[in-house]
Amino acid sequence: MSLHLIEPDLGRISGGAAFNRALAAAAGSRIALHSVPGSWAEPGRAETEAVQSLMAAVTGPVLLDGLIATALPELMTDPALTHRGGPGSLIPLFHCLADNDDSAGRHRERQVVRDAPVVITTSRFTAAGLESRYGVRTEVAVPGNPARPQSSGDHGGHFVCIGAIEKNKGQLLIAEAAAELTARSSARADAWARDETAVELPWRVTFAGPHADADYCRRLQAACRDLPEGRADIVGELSPDGIDALYGNADLLLLPSRSEAYGLVVAEAAAAGIPAFVTAGTGAEEPLGAGLVLPRRLGAWTQALHRWLTDDRFRTELAESARRNRPNAVRSWADTAAAVVRITAEHSPPAAPPVAAELPGPSRPTDGSQRRTS
Repeated sequence: MSLHLIEPDLGRISGGAAFNRALAAAAGSRIALHSVPGSWAEPGRAETEAVQSLMAAVTGPVLLDGLIATALPELMTDPALTHRGGPGSLIPLFHCLADNDDSAGRHRERQVVRDAPVVITTSRFTAAGLESRYGVRTEVAVPGNPARPQSSGDHGGHFVCIGAIEKNKGQLLIAEAAAELTARSSARADAWARDETAVELPWRVTFAGPHADADYCRRLQAACRDLPEGRADIVGELSPDGIDALYGNADLLLLPSRSEAYGLVVAEAAAAGIPAFVTAGTGAEEPLGAGLVLPRRLGAWTQALHRWLTDDRFRTELAESARRNRPNAVRSWADTAAAVVRITAEHSPPAAPPVAAELPGPSRPTDGSQRRTS
């Protein structure tokens, strides 16, 4: 019997969607992936009915993506859905936490974890957050992370920032830091000229990811246009081959997110031997092998990038640490799939045994009742 993973179709790639696709691909016939289209920012009756219809049509336990579960928490207590395969047949899969300042989102999140037979999370950071908020223990299925070739880099000065172009990912902070670096470069003839160690490498930054927030993307484009030509490129969402090529000549990954449940791109960069700078207090610290954890302040990021560009010893130590850590960053998606299937099986009802053939004899129902055959 297959496990059915139901996710929202967001119309673009995301960390959660990437996890779901890789999980289903590794599991083969053990996990069937179903994507439900709709307006998932504000789901309504149409989205509810679409999920209900899908769940009614499948047989076996259902793993419900946390975005759907927390958007429609009533699904977790709908008797027609929760008992369709027996108690424990509907399990939420949490990719992230509700924002701390989202009281309505946290209320729905509490409903889901309260009513679930077990909760599966895709990071230890998310598991710790749910336990801290609601006192619940969760099962963790850490993402797989395939091996990648060691990045050849681009002479130390190629920064990459990979993720959906939106406020949470914070690409504007990097563009603002780049503007500060440019201003410092033009002032080098004054204060920096007296510091012979402050020889800055040539640098550029590549922003890759879908344009999830049109207004934020326009602001980022305007900020990049203000930089000298060749300093910044916004390349949009890349194919898997395009991402591989980008990692292949990257020197440093930048992820200045406001919140992050895991930071899959940090893990991917680590598998390519690329260090990363990430925001302190986010889940991006979990897969970080080599790099810096920074407060989300412009001055901190500007200073860290300046140090990377001017301090050869610092840059070399981080790059060598990333190369040494590379084998430790690799994990099998098959192991992740096996963990999810095992956890689900442990908390789902066993399949009903086949009905035995009725033997001839005198002990037959005499009240006209029908024997149950399913």
